Amino acid sequence: MDKKENAKILGFVYGGYVMRYLYLIVVIPFYGRVLGVTEYGRVLASMSLMNVIWMLASYGFTLVGMREVAKSSERSHQNAVFSLHSSARAFTCAVGAAVGVIATMCSPTLSERPAMGLLATLLGLVSALNLGWLFQGRQRFRTPIIIEVIGFVLSLVLILSIVKGPQDSVWVVASLLVAGVLCSVISYGLTFVHVGLPRLRVDGVMELMRGSTMLFCYSTGSAVLTASSTYLLTLLSTPAQVGYFGAAERFATIGLSLMGPAAQVFIPTISRQLAQGDHHGAHATSRRGATLLIAYGLLALCGALTLSPFVLPLILGAAFAPSAYVLQCLAWMFPFAAFNQFVAFYVFVPRRKDRLLAVAGITSGLANLAAALYLAPRYGAIGMALARVIGEVMLSAMLMGLMVRSDLTRLLPGAGRAIAMFRYALNARSRAGLGKD
Repeated sequence: MDKKENAKILGFVYGGYVMRYLYLIVVIPFYGRVLGVTEYGRVLASMSLMNVIWMLASYGFTLVGMREVAKSSERSHQNAVFSLHSSARAFTCAVGAAVGVIATMCSPTLSERPAMGLLATLLGLVSALNLGWLFQGRQRFRTPIIIEVIGFVLSLVLILSIVKGPQDSVWVVASLLVAGVLCSVISYGLTFVHVGLPRLRVDGVMELMRGSTMLFCYSTGSAVLTASSTYLLTLLSTPAQVGYFGAAERFATIGLSLMGPAAQVFIPTISRQLAQGDHHGAHATSRRGATLLIAYGLLALCGALTLSPFVLPLILGAAFAPSAYVLQCLAWMFPFAAFNQFVAFYVFVPRRKDRLLAVAGITSGLANLAAALYLAPRYGAIGMALARVIGEVMLSAMLMGLMVRSDLTRLLPGAGRAIAMFRYALNARSRAGLGKD
């Protein structure tokens, strides 16, 4: 896939994401003003739990599956990968369901409205069964975006029609679940037509789980704790602090998710280039991805620091004014998160350095958790935001060290030129010393 084709696909994918943000422009002010701080915080805690269940049930399969499907365009190969991953998810979804029920009952915020936690658990399982990874591995980048837009429209119609006040907060999660189920029906229908029915089996499942364990460890350490921040705060602070942090974290997540469409294109593209032996092309694609991500991370930092005090109260109402300071604190993680996504998904995943990712993810995750347990009970929403930043900074430091150790720093934009200049300076100094002798 050449640079021009990449640009076209990226344009389409980001166009689909424009629809996502138009959707959020409508629902976020609606939630803040109709549900209020406490009930909106409960909805955000439910979504945080949903993200945790999604990641647990996915168990690192998404990136492994995308990487495997990208190797070949033969229908038989794609059906074999689809069948194996469907079989494995049947087991992990059962584990995710049990975790969701326990987590709902353990949270003071969610146990008051257990239906929200249980519906969020089901939504997490439906999300884990999503077939976006299969479409992306098959280089069908447009299909999952179109399906996602259909889901946005349906959920928006349901939410605006049903939710009238704080007592209807449970219907927010229910509406998202209905839309998720519809999108899954469409995805599986298209897959059955083009790839065939899955042949569920037991053999190969344990091998797949072992092969996905390193990526699961990375996501558990680096992503699950960040995705579960709002839920974790329900155990450590007051419902009002949950609402302030959840609202700010929602905007931060929107900013971070803008890096997602690029990953949907770059990861399978780099994987296919490496599988075909085109290492020069893979390196060039990786560097383009790094430039895009890091520039965006710096832009997002400046935007959040400048606009938060004006935008959040305007959108959510004056009651959410404290959320602006929380978002300004969270803003400092944007450049580090951009760097982390580049190294993890554009460098290590296509090159199968999953074990290195696992080490970095677990270490930074433990640092994040320790900071959260210390800071959140003392400083509430601001404390949890600081813990998020500490986790991202720790992960960046570890990933940079691993890149140096693996001799992959040349994939950073400008690194090759900097190394050449450094070597030239050393050689010039050496020649000058020999001349004096």
